[in-house]
Amino acid sequence: MEECSAMRGFTQLSVSDWFYRNRYIAGFSNPARSLYQSVRELVENSLDACEAAGNLPYITVDLKLIGEKKTPKVYKLTVSDNGIGIPPEYVPQAFCTVLFGSKFELKQQRGLFGLGVKMAVLYGQITTYKPIEVTTCYDGQTEYKFVLQMDLKSNKPIVLSTKTRKLRKPRRGTTVTIYLVGDYDRRLGSRSTGELIREYLKLTTIANPHATIMFSDPYNNVYKFERSVDKLPPPPKETAPHPHGVDAEMLKRMIESSRNTTLQVFLSKNFDRVGPKKALDFLKWAGFNPNRDIKELTSDEMVKLVNAFKAYDKFLPPSPNVLSPIGAEELKTAITKLFNPEFVKTVTRPPKSYSGYPFQVEAGIAYGGSIIESMCKEEGNFRLLFRFANKIPLLFDERGDVCRKVIEGMNWKQYRVDDTTPIAIFIHVCSTRIPYKTAGKEMIADVEEIEEEIKLALMDCARDLRRYIYRKMKAIKEQERLNLFKAYITEIADDIVRVMNEDKQKLMDLMWKVVTKRGKSK
Repeated sequence: MEECSAMRGFTQLSVSDWFYRNRYIAGFSNPARSLYQSVRELVENSLDACEAAGNLPYITVDLKLIGEKKTPKVYKLTVSDNGIGIPPEYVPQAFCTVLFGSKFELKQQRGLFGLGVKMAVLYGQITTYKPIEVTTCYDGQTEYKFVLQMDLKSNKPIVLSTKTRKLRKPRRGTTVTIYLVGDYDRRLGSRSTGELIREYLKLTTIANPHATIMFSDPYNNVYKFERSVDKLPPPPKETAPHPHGVDAEMLKRMIESSRNTTLQVFLSKNFDRVGPKKALDFLKWAGFNPNRDIKELTSDEMVKLVNAFKAYDKFLPPSPNVLSPIGAEELKTAITKLFNPEFVKTVTRPPKSYSGYPFQVEAGIAYGGSIIESMCKEEGNFRLLFRFANKIPLLFDERGDVCRKVIEGMNWKQYRVDDTTPIAIFIHVCSTRIPYKTAGKEMIADVEEIEEEIKLALMDCARDLRRYIYRKMKAIKEQERLNLFKAYITEIADDIVRVMNEDKQKLMDLMWKVVTKRGKSK
């Protein structure tokens, strides 16, 4: 009887129901943070859609307060793009089924868990119980409008209504409208939610210099963040897994989905940068018969093969064409346009890998200029840090991020940077698998390989900054010397005239010529 009673305590949650109960881990912890997170998720979806269509992104974000005197505050968030659109048969699941989407390929992507917009929809539904509205055009001719809700218990969409209409002019894109409880004016740390949203959109156009974003806030203020380059970055390509990044479960699934073939053929056809010769060399080294049928491998042999993958150091590094960095010149152009610094240096490091996942680090240091100087004074910090991961700005949890760890571990004095030197540091990490510490995707973990690459990128930028500051200080000192001489040149000339009876003006011209020539020669 007691056993039956205990058994009645067991139950099973759907994925959507679990995230409903634990939504705070994805950044939906309070009305202010949830409003910011919803804007972020919808904008990132739009950027992906525009790049998939091969279009320069033009995204509009409209945020309106519904019923100003009501408490809690309800906002209407509408995000539109000129992207590829969504096939109508996939729209309900794409917005109302958790862990359904196109984010599971092995290539660089902004999304990671397939949550994103679904969490915003979920939050909007549980706080207002208003449905989500989706208008999309995939074929350029027919527009589809859906009104949807989520069934949290079954993790399935509920289609409330659908409408279609033919378009007079061909166009593609998607518009999403969500109603949610939020707080645009509440402070999150040192800034309000509204300031954070504007900061996020501004920094998004640094990490995506090919994008234009229009933002209309609840007070009818319009902000336009224009693109700084008119060229799309090369799209990342999907790739096969690298041997160093495979575990026993993944290997088992790969074997189950493959036809009967030999180990050598299986490795050369299913793994990144592994050809027939490399597969043969590895199998001989690992003690496996190259002609063994993969379907005959036991569980223990699969584990042995995976351990051999990780121990073998002669595999080529992962293919870099799965990555799409910002580009050093594009990053420099965007920083210059938004911050107008006195000096800026950017660098893109060569691709590397950690645990079989390719990654690439980009960094930039901007020095001086009225914007950076005023921001440093406002923040009370003369080393501002702007972090990006897969072209997404990271605005929270900076103290626990590997980027902050690297900055605090550097000896900045050797680069002529002290606590009064106004600099802004930009760090971008792109990878097929960003090692986030949390589901909120705001903090990068302390991976040794990534940490080392960030340090090398910053050192490269800092060396150029040191040379610039040295030349600047030298020029200042030289100008001070010339100003001092200029202040006393008349008196010196008077004394020499009295002694040598020379023409005063000719003597002053000669002395000035000698001094300035000497300064230039230095």
